[in-house]
Parts: sequence; C-alpha cells; structure tokens
Amino acid sequence: MYSSRNYQETDFSSLELIYHDSVMGQGRRGYSDEQVQVWAAFPYLFRDDFSRLVRSGYTRVMTLHNIPVAFATLTPDNCVALVYVLAEHSGRGLAGRLCEEMEREARRRGVRCLTTDASVLSRPMFEQRGFRLVDQQQVHKAGLSFTRFIMEKKLD
Repeated sequence: MYSSRNYQETDFSSLELIYHDSVMGQGRRGYSDEQVQVWAAFPYLFRDDFSRLVRSGYTRVMTLHNIPVAFATLTPDNCVALVYVLAEHSGRGLAGRLCEEMEREARRRGVRCLTTDASVLSRPMFEQRGFRLVDQQQVHKAGLSFTRFIMEKKLD
C-alpha cells in the first residue's frame, strides 16, 4: 500500500534517483535520446537548483514499504514544480494523488490559481486534473530545445 508523507532530509538522494529513473524510463515517449540524457541529468548537473526546489518548497514523498517511489513539490505556493514517479510505479495514479495533495496545500495557503510548466509527458495528467493550457514555450538546455506547456488551474 502506497502512503505519502512530508519530505525528510534523508530522502534527498532518493528523490534524485526517482527523478533520473522517471525521465530515463518514460522520457523516450516524447523526447529524443539526447533530450532524455540532458533532462535526466538535471539533479546531478544542476544540483543546487534541484536542491533549492525540493528543500525550499512543500515536498511530499510517496512511499511503498517506507521506500520513496514518487514525489511532488509545490514552490512557491502557487506552482507545482516537480512531479516524478519511478518508472516501475508509473500508471498507478501516484502522480495524480500527489497533485491532489499539492492542490490541497495550495488552497490551505490561500492560493486561487495553481500553475505548472508541464512536459510533453506530464501535460495529459495535468489536463485530467483540470489544468488548462495558457502558453507553449521552447526552453534551451545544453544546446537542445525542449517544449514546455505553461498551464494553470483555478482553485475553488
């Protein structure tokens, strides 16, 4: 049975691994091999940025038998910044459950509109959760171009 809890400092290396595994395991469904390699390396090549997102935001960790298998981060109060699931646990609704927790926390903080920068892979999940497309952008990393979708959801 999966359960979720608040991020603990001892989770950090597990979250790096979850991020990397998620991108490597699922990224080729929407990205080239080169893009996947660059994207998957983010927690290692840009460790300070990854650390800041995870540690300064509201981060929830989904576990199975107390072992982290997924996580999501709300940072600042109105942006779902990270949602990643180990590839072998994908398709089980974990990302949706974590997004629901991010939405609850955002509402608790008084947020009226939640945003995210969705990937090609995460866009359908966010759309299923009621997010709507606001804009599409091209982001350049390591000489490669990545499409991201700026999305928002009005909160009641």
